[in-house]
Parts: sequence; structure tokens; C-alpha cells
Amino acid sequence: MKMSFANVCTLFSYAGALVFSSCCTPSPQFPNEDSVDRLEIIDTHIHLYDTNRSQGVDWPPVSDKVLYRPVLTEHFDEVADREGINSTIIVEASSRVEDNQWMLDLVKHNPDRYLALVGNLPIGTDEFSGLLERFSQDSRFVGLRMRDRPGGDAFFTAAVWRDLALLEEKDLTLDVLIHNFTIDEVTEIAKRLPDLKIIINHLGGLNITNDLFDEKWKEAMEKVALHKNVYCKVSGIFQRAGVKPVSKNQSFYSPVFKVVFDAFGEDRVVYGSNWPVTDRGGSYSEQLSIIRDYFSPPDMRFEDSERVEHIEQKLFRENAIRFYGLQSL
Repeated sequence: MKMSFANVCTLFSYAGALVFSSCCTPSPQFPNEDSVDRLEIIDTHIHLYDTNRSQGVDWPPVSDKVLYRPVLTEHFDEVADREGINSTIIVEASSRVEDNQWMLDLVKHNPDRYLALVGNLPIGTDEFSGLLERFSQDSRFVGLRMRDRPGGDAFFTAAVWRDLALLEEKDLTLDVLIHNFTIDEVTEIAKRLPDLKIIINHLGGLNITNDLFDEKWKEAMEKVALHKNVYCKVSGIFQRAGVKPVSKNQSFYSPVFKVVFDAFGEDRVVYGSNWPVTDRGGSYSEQLSIIRDYFSPPDMRFEDSERVEHIEQKLFRENAIRFYGLQSL
């Protein structure tokens, strides 16, 4: 049963929950390695790329002084080992078709950590069906992200709807970056393709400031959440901050977290970092601490410790497994 966040905040913090200070800490403090209560986190949104490749990369641009550097498995391994991240899903940021294969080859040495790839293929083109057939032969290729919008307002052609239906038919997933697309357009996709699993990236794309957010965004999120095939990633929180320097206070993000949780409920919220883009606003540890502090507050006492643990397990692991079809874990 879906619970509002107000109801969640009447529950007891589970035994062995992590303790964070009210300000940002250098790294999360996890229970002892032997504890059965240790949370196994799946980060569902990281990017990998190599700026040293002979053909370069089409993202990030050379002008990006923070991100334009090789970002490879050895770099994420350092972060994951330090922060206690068990495994991850890569979201392809390149528009080059063959970079999907490059990525699958890059991570094949460690399938326990690098679980899956959300790819990038040219939706609405003659070659789409053949490419999807090819890449979906690899079980790690779990879906696509819709990021670019060729054609602008004329994007949603009959060919695009045909290809989205093919994703649905193959039981693959669709990540949507709310940048070139709108939440209302996601609602339309969900309505027309009710068996297509869709996940909205980065808290629905809201530009978070110290001002009250636009009620139209809240209404759009509530409307799209009525479709049970739509999930939302609690991800990219520093990138959604419309203030500089980026806020590290949980209270800055809490109103948006509440809208997302109230709309989608405990079964359809999924954790993702958006690393290394997190580096533009702060550390991996800081963004993870903000999210964990909100969904399992350390300084509150609840009536049902198991319920809070259950919600955290869903946000950081179980919902990702269900959405991306990782049931073998």
C-alpha cells in the first residue's frame, strides 16, 4: 500500500541504521561488514567514458573543466568501494551507436558490480529495429534513454511510436531525461503504452531554488504517477539545484523529495547518483547522505523499525531490480 511521507515519518528507525551528522560528512558510515542489516545499494545512474579515445567523445564537451577527463571503471570502483555502493547501472551518454558495444565490452570483466546498460539508439529511424534486436541479445542491455529530440516539436512521429512499442514488446525499459521532453509527454507515452516500463530521471527535471516551486510541476508529477508503469529516480539532486553554491542542506531538497514520494510511493522511487556529474556540485558522499537522511532520518524515533528499513531497501535496491528486470540478483 502506498504511504505518504508523513506516514513514513511515524515509524521507528531500524536497528543498525546509519548515523549521519546534521551536516555533510566525508563519507557515509555503514554498519559493520558482518552485519546482516547492511544495505546493498544499487546506483542506477552513472556515466562512463574515455576522453582519450582516438575519436574522442561527443559528451562532455572539452569546455567542461570538471567532467572532461577519462571516467572509467577504475574510477567508479574507487567511489563505490569508499561509499559502500554494491553495484550500478550505466546510462549511456553518447549518441554514437557503437559506443553501446564499447560500454558493454568495457564492463564485462566485473558483472557483479556493473549490472546493466541503459543504451542510446536512434528512435524513430529505419535502422532502429535491427539495432535493438542486435543489442538486446545481450541480457545486460536493459533499455534505452530518451534524451535527444531530433525534429523538435515534430519528434513524436508514427515511426517513434512504432519503436517505443517495440521496446514495450521486448520488455525493455525507457529512461526519460526531462530536458528536451515534458512530464506531460511521459504521461502520454504511459497512457498509449501501458506495459512499457518508464522511469523519469532526476526528480522530474525541476529547477530547485529557495522559492516555492511551480505548482504545475507538482500537478504534472501527480498526474504521471497515476500510471503504474512510471517510476521516478531520486537522482541528480545537485544538478537540479538552481542556486550557487549548490546547497548541501537536506531542507533545500526535502519539499521536492516529498512530492516525488507522495506521488510515486515506496514501490516506484529508485536511487541514482548521476556520477560523475555530481562532481559539479559536491561529492558523491554528500548527495548520498542527503538522500539517506531524508528517507531514513537518524535523529527521529519511529514506531516500526522494520517499515523504515523496508522503504530504504526498496529505494536503494529492490525497486531497481524490479524495474530493470534484474531478478537474478
